Amino acid sequence: MVEIDLYNKSNSSFRILRYTLRIIFSVFITMSLLSLNSCSSTKFIPEDEYLLDKVKINSNIDGYKSMELKSHVRQQPNYKMFGINKTMFQVYNLAGKDTTKWINKLIHKIGEPPVIFDSTLVAKTDHEFEKLFINKGYINVDVTSKIIYKNKKVDVVYDIKGNTPYVIRNYSTLIEDTIVNNVLENSSSNKASRIKEGMLFDREQLDNERQRLSSILRNNGYYSFYKDNFYFDADSTLNINAVDLELKLKPHKDSTTYPKYYYDNVYIYLNNDPLSILNPAEPIKRDSITKGEYTIYYTGNKPSLRTSTLLNNSFLTPEREFSQLREDYTYSSFSNLQALNNIHIQYEEKQRNDSCFLDCHIVAIPAKKQAISFSVEGTNTAGDLGIASTIGYTHRNLFRGSEVFNLKVRGAYEALRNLNPYFELGGEASIHTPKFLMPFTKNSFTRRMRTSTELSLSYNYQTRPEYDRTILSASLRYKWEGLQRNSVKHQLDLLDIDYVYLPYKNDDFMNSLPSNAKYFGYTDQFIVSTNYSYTHSTYNPSQKRKGAHSFRFSVESAGNVLYGVSHLLDRKKDNIGSFELFGTYFAQFVKGDIDYSKTIVIDNQNTIAWRAGFGIGIPYGNSKMLPFEKRYYSGGANSVRAWSVRELGPGSYKSNSESNFFHQSGDIKLDLSIEYRTRFFWKFEAAAFIDAGNIWTIKDYEDQEGGKFRFDSFYKEIALGYGLGLRLDFDYFLIRLDGGFKAYDPARSGRKKWAILNPNLNRNFAWHIAVGYPF
Repeated sequence: MVEIDLYNKSNSSFRILRYTLRIIFSVFITMSLLSLNSCSSTKFIPEDEYLLDKVKINSNIDGYKSMELKSHVRQQPNYKMFGINKTMFQVYNLAGKDTTKWINKLIHKIGEPPVIFDSTLVAKTDHEFEKLFINKGYINVDVTSKIIYKNKKVDVVYDIKGNTPYVIRNYSTLIEDTIVNNVLENSSSNKASRIKEGMLFDREQLDNERQRLSSILRNNGYYSFYKDNFYFDADSTLNINAVDLELKLKPHKDSTTYPKYYYDNVYIYLNNDPLSILNPAEPIKRDSITKGEYTIYYTGNKPSLRTSTLLNNSFLTPEREFSQLREDYTYSSFSNLQALNNIHIQYEEKQRNDSCFLDCHIVAIPAKKQAISFSVEGTNTAGDLGIASTIGYTHRNLFRGSEVFNLKVRGAYEALRNLNPYFELGGEASIHTPKFLMPFTKNSFTRRMRTSTELSLSYNYQTRPEYDRTILSASLRYKWEGLQRNSVKHQLDLLDIDYVYLPYKNDDFMNSLPSNAKYFGYTDQFIVSTNYSYTHSTYNPSQKRKGAHSFRFSVESAGNVLYGVSHLLDRKKDNIGSFELFGTYFAQFVKGDIDYSKTIVIDNQNTIAWRAGFGIGIPYGNSKMLPFEKRYYSGGANSVRAWSVRELGPGSYKSNSESNFFHQSGDIKLDLSIEYRTRFFWKFEAAAFIDAGNIWTIKDYEDQEGGKFRFDSFYKEIALGYGLGLRLDFDYFLIRLDGGFKAYDPARSGRKKWAILNPNLNRNFAWHIAVGYPF
């Protein structure tokens, strides 16, 4: 996440950009307000035609309210921003009627033209609703529509009465193919039928049942079997709004039973055009390696991937019966190899000794082996401008096992107000392999999962007016998730080591810090930790307009092994009661975070998203305070957006200086947000949001008065902000501009806490630019 804080009242050098952005944001708000009083909304409606103003749907069928049925309406009126006002349609009406003028063309392009009422689409919508509910079991549904004319506008009202629906009275199956019937009855994956007696005669559920049974058979050798081979006989002659239902199997066209297929030969092709594999017009000269029934074809001196890597990622096992699940696993497993760019599987059917077999052709297209990247970015930390540059090198197949090697070198320079500049230089090297490099791990587990192991080393040198700091880091990380991309991901940082060394510390700066902060935040130290995180997300980039939710949980523990060893060896403690490793303090703490977010789609133009997050870190044993790098902060583009980064909290703490970035950190964090997102025009989105949250300390620390979390008063210290946002969505990434206003400021006293009663842009407002949604 890239974040830039655009607000700092003391930064005069940045005022021009800040005011420019304020003007842009004000224009956005002004357009919305002016559109409320725009001229006649029907001035562009031709004679004898009407503007579709409103569509209303009345339904007495449980579970099908207006919102769910809206997508079936063939003609929708102009959309409403935030579900309130037809802003873009009214912007369109701000233009004059002379379409030759460039300003009118521009306004028309930005705005949304009027929706001209088409009566034929009303009848089609009636039919759409009838078809929908008949398929849901409401055979006698009544759908009526009413068209209300008022001047040059039209309202359409759809009334849906379900009447008595049809239900399934008796349900039975008749599968005359005894082999198929036995497979279904004995399959461990054959769960309870979706069809229950007494349920609605829902044709969608019937279709789902056919698909479920077909999937069972396709995973048990029936390669040529599809759901259309099943059909239902429905008897509704009793005329009592009930049907007797029987599931049947169509007879096979060529034999008395459906054939089972088995894998025979498996051919893997590397470095080839997929169109040239089967029956090529001009055969390509290839070498090959044979391993049992596996044959690997390649061009060049040797295969681009090791034989073991290819075979370990193939689930198409010769002499085993065909399984759709095995094919899906193979696609997923090969796609996880970054050395490959594309994967395609083809089959050839053949018979031998009255049995059916499949020759499998796996076509794997290698990816570009090496790449170099270069990037330059502008930075802004609390109003201090700077520039950063990164050079990266990637090798996607280092040892011919799809191992990915990354090397990055980064430099940054930042001009600080009235101080010496900030300079940073660092590098990181990592190697990622698509398998578990862990002893005692069963192969059956890794074969069922998309696994990876990552080893990384990094070095970072920073020089600031307050201190010079060097950070050396190393980590060993494992990741795994299901082969079917079931949206559940696990990550285990088995070993994460950070060594922090400060060769220089400014005396005045150190004297301004409390004693705990000096020792636990700005001294040489080791942080040796283990971290596990669990993520479940239903978000699909190809289905951005569908609702989704995300849940993340993580826990981190540090210093326990070192503390135990030091205690067993009876090592001496330093003058504040902490053990040291090679003369250097090491941190000991436990930290946990939980975060849940959900996106609710109202229609194609409007969505609501909300998020709740909580985190807590507890120092103990060797530590009296969390390391500064592990403490929480609040404010910024992804927290309470009415405050700048590290400007909020802890609790009711009030900062008395600008050097507050250490004091405004804590051990507990709460984030609550809700956001209404609506389409604006072109690729622009608008948003209105409300944020709440804060940070707290778990102890009464020196120089953080009012920061401790207390159950009887913490709710009074939850900050509240609101604001508007403008987003530019390019599908692959999104640029976000948010402006937040303080509504309730726990750092102030009395009525001044309610900043919403006395708006002050210089004190109660913050801008943020970021990439991606805040949640």
